[in-house]
Amino acid sequence: HYPFENKEIFEENFPADFISEAVDQTRGWFYSLMAISTLIFDETPYKNVIVLGLVQDENGQKMSKSKGNAVDPFEALETYGADAIRWYF
Repeated sequence: HYPFENKEIFEENFPADFISEAVDQTRGWFYSLMAISTLIFDETPYKNVIVLGLVQDENGQKMSKSKGNAVDPFEALETYGADAIRWYF
């Protein structure tokens, strides 16, 4: 079972050079990775963290499906095209 199978690949890639997530994942994902890794391997699982901001709606609120203010990405692609979406992000 991972990470104990493919040990050579694991050792070449651990710890990760960086992890990247939105700021709201700090307590969840970043800390969970750190806690599990230090418990199992006594080592941090990543060297650097890149924290991204949140995409906001026109009122400055975090875009969220549950809030109903998220933009349908496929509709945006049809309207503006892939290049415009890439440049935006």
